[in-house]
Amino acid sequence: MLIRINSTPIVMGEEIDTTTIEAAAFHKAGPLNRLFHRIPLSYDLYSAENCRLECIQDDFSIYPCTDGYLNRDRQWSTKAELYVLEGKPEKLIFQVLDGNYAAGNFLDRFSQVCNDAFGEPIAQEDSAARWRNATSTVTAILHPDQVNADFLFELDHN
Repeated sequence: MLIRINSTPIVMGEEIDTTTIEAAAFHKAGPLNRLFHRIPLSYDLYSAENCRLECIQDDFSIYPCTDGYLNRDRQWSTKAELYVLEGKPEKLIFQVLDGNYAAGNFLDRFSQVCNDAFGEPIAQEDSAARWRNATSTVTAILHPDQVNADFLFELDHN
């Protein structure tokens, strides 16, 4: 499954050059950040703030909206964390943060795109769903606060 962060392609399980990741505004986690996130030594963690996610369908994207002229309840930010093992992306967590309306709206749209692409979810609750294809597992979660949402892409080793 092809995922793009800031127009940079990322394919789970396929070799990726660190200069490509850094060109997409990702920054490699230092020792304190690794400790805070409890990252195993074999993984590298890259994170990016206020980035754009494009995935599953060419016309689907999740993006930040930090325009100062908008009311605070009409703004939201995004964050991406990419976990890389031996030069290959294993997991991507994309978040919509402080999106009073955006978090739920993006979750609904993402769920529809996943249903169209992968069929019905393999697991579903009120505010979360999981889909699987031949190589990856995709999970969408709306936090109980209703203003934060996580979109998780993981390489499926089964």
